[in-house]
This record gives sequence, C-alpha cells and structure tokens, in this order.
Amino acid sequence: MSRALALSVVLVCASQAFAQSPVLIKLNVAATDAKGAPVTDLRPTDIRVREDGKPQSVVFFRFAGDKRPITQPAPDEFINRPSPPLTLILLDRWNEQEMTMASAWQDVAAAVGHQEAVDRVYIYFLANHGELVPVRALPGIETDLRVVNQPTSGELVAKLNDVVRTLSGLRDVANIDPVERADKTMQALGIVARMAAIPGPKNLIWVTHGFPLTFLTLTGQWADYTSALLGLSQAAARAQIAIYTVDQSAQGAGADVAGLSRQTLELVSAQTGGRWYSSGRANDAIGGVATDARAGYQLAYYAPASGPKLHKIRVESARKGIHLLTRAGYIGGEATPAPDEIEDEAFTNESHSPFDATEIALKVAMSRTPAALHLAIHADPEDVFLEHRGDRFHGNLSIKVALYRDGEFESAQPAIQQDVDFTQEQYDSALKNGIVIPRDVTVTGQIQQIRVMVFDHGIHGLGSVTIPVR
Repeated sequence: MSRALALSVVLVCASQAFAQSPVLIKLNVAATDAKGAPVTDLRPTDIRVREDGKPQSVVFFRFAGDKRPITQPAPDEFINRPSPPLTLILLDRWNEQEMTMASAWQDVAAAVGHQEAVDRVYIYFLANHGELVPVRALPGIETDLRVVNQPTSGELVAKLNDVVRTLSGLRDVANIDPVERADKTMQALGIVARMAAIPGPKNLIWVTHGFPLTFLTLTGQWADYTSALLGLSQAAARAQIAIYTVDQSAQGAGADVAGLSRQTLELVSAQTGGRWYSSGRANDAIGGVATDARAGYQLAYYAPASGPKLHKIRVESARKGIHLLTRAGYIGGEATPAPDEIEDEAFTNESHSPFDATEIALKVAMSRTPAALHLAIHADPEDVFLEHRGDRFHGNLSIKVALYRDGEFESAQPAIQQDVDFTQEQYDSALKNGIVIPRDVTVTGQIQQIRVMVFDHGIHGLGSVTIPVR
C-alpha cells in the first residue's frame, strides 16, 4: 500500500463523526523580517490567511510576544507578568550515531551556558535503552507554589554534564530493530502530553539523528510512521507546542546521505510551527526559539466543518519583507472534548502549576472586609475572544479561585461564569480599564495564598495571578 493511500485510510478511520458547525482554527504565528529579527508591530490588516488556497477572515488577533508594555501595579494590586515560553530540550542518544552524540551534547551545553535565565528550560535525554532520563524534569501534578531556587545557566550545564557521564556505555541491542527504535522514540515524544498541562505556547527542541518515515522491518515488510507522526504533531499543535528539530544526521561524520530521517524531522517541525536545523545548530535552534517568542502572535479564523482530511494553512503578510511562521495544516473532523471538560482540565492543571498563566493579562486589586477578601479582577479584552456581531461584542469567561496552605493546593471555589455583552462604548471603556469582574473570597487563617484564574471559552486562553493573603 502506498504511503498516500495508507494515510487516507488512517484519516478516514480517525473520526467517525464531526461537528457540522464552523470550527475555530487557532494559530500561533512568529513574525520576522528579512534579517531574522522579530517584528512586533503587526496589525490584523497585515495578515493574510489561506486554507487550502481559500482566503479566510481573521476573527481574533493578539500580540503575544514578551515585549508587551507593563503598568506597574499599585499597592494591593497584583499582575501576571509576561514570561518566555517553556522550552524542553530532548537530546536523543537512542537514535544518535555515536560519533555525533558528543558534538550534540557539547552544542547544547554551550548554548544553554549563554542563556541569561533558564528557569523555564528543561532538559531530557532519550537514553541508551530508549528511556527518558531527566537533567531537569518538567514540573508534575504534585507541584506546589513554595519558592525554590531556580538553577543558573552554569548550574544547569553542570547537571547536564553529570548526567552525560552516567549515560556512558553501549546502547540497547533492541536499537538494531528499526520498529523498536521508532516505537520507543514515539513513546518518548509522548512527553508532549505532559507539556500540554502547562498553558500557553511551548517549545520542544529535539536534537536527534531521527528515523525514516518508512523503512523495511527485520522481516522484510514496509513500516510507515507518517500517520503516527502526523497524529503526534496535531496533538502538539493543539497544545501550542512548536517542535524545533536539529538534524544531527544532516552533515559531517555519520551523516544520513540519503536524507531519509530529514523527512521525519521536517514533517513534525512544519506541522507544529517549528523550524528544522541542520547538524551542529542547537545554538541556532535555542536562539530561534527566543526570537520567535519575542515575535509571537495568536490569531484565529472560522473554517467550515469537514471530514478527516489534512487541510493546508498558509499565512502571509501584506507588508513586504515579513516572514510568518506557523503550522502547515491541521486534520479536520477530529473529536474534541466537551467545553466543560476543557475548562475543568485547564483549571485543574493551573491549580498545580508553578507558573502563573499569561495568555490573558490580568490585574487584580484586593481589599479586605471583615468577612472576606474582595477582588476586582481586570482582564485585558485584547486577550479575550470577543466576537463582533453587529454593534456588540460577545464573549464568555469563567473565573475560579484556588486556595493554598504552606504552598500546597488546599481547595478551589466553584467556577463562576461571566458573560460579556458590550456595546462599542463599553468595549472602548474596557480597553482602558479591562473587563472588570468582582469576586468575594472567604479564606481561613491557614490559607497563605490564592490564585485567581480566568478562562476564555472562545479561544481557550488562560490567565492567572497568585496573591499572598498572609
């Protein structure tokens, strides 16, 4: 069976039914100029979106870079400051040629060592037996809010070097089996599911020799991993994870002359909005992630509901010399969780996250009454999906407050719904003052912190602010 036919069969079987109403397609876009520098002043009118060659109307647009202006909070006011996206570096020893592994590790160590801050940088090895070995592990569901010392770049490099010394030795003989090699790689890349629990854009830098999309098994049969990699890429894109690949097999010692692995790496990068780099360019990949974060935008458009087919996306700028990077497409007709499930998962994950979520800029003014804390929550309307219908602006938010004792999650109050239905005058006022949501919170004497969380049902964006109350 040909690869194209096999993919068609998989896509047909992937979804038995799909919604008939239009689907909101959300994109993260990085804008750079002809010199590769970030472009931070684009407007919605500068953007052209096509799906399968047909123009689409952008219904949501926001600048998501890390140079947004910040107004300093007044006493008893708290804000969630913009921060760089989480970045996970996966050093792939399992697929790497022995002669290129050393250079890959040294490249990453040198690049990390030059970073000013590494508090959102996590590193793993895909090690000799196909297992994930953390250098600095992602936070898990047990995470609490107690302040811990974040590593310096030098400390993280030292830890990386220590782990490298423990991984010396030969790889598992199972690596000889190309199916075992590909399957264990796919299992390791399942780490995107753990990354998905952290809101907002994220990056995975995969430094690897890779494996081919199709290959002969030890029994002489053809194996095709195209659909599996497309599925992984779609899951990553939905979780706002861009995969940047550093193709250690592209050149130099141990090069893959036929370029068979390059197809794999280019596919996952293109389908998630990341970039492909050739051998020895881990430093460029880490720098590219930082540039793209400074040049980040989020936008959305409505697409007609479709069956399980791959739709191609192209985003261009009406301004000359601007390059826009986003994912190359999506598979239509995929089943999605119910809205309430999406909201519950977002609030649950954020209740245990070490980071405040910053997709929605928030300012919370706190005052005390004898019976409760009074919160005036201000959400930035430019970060919220307010659909313009006629002369009004419509949206829907959920607000939830989590309570913490000794830095550990204690409980959460029930979420409340906040429908937004603004006139033009009210919308203009909200642009100046925010969408104002009052909330009273009763806390016991044992609660030291609360986290205010705001979820946007339209774009599934999340903002949160952690506030000390003792």
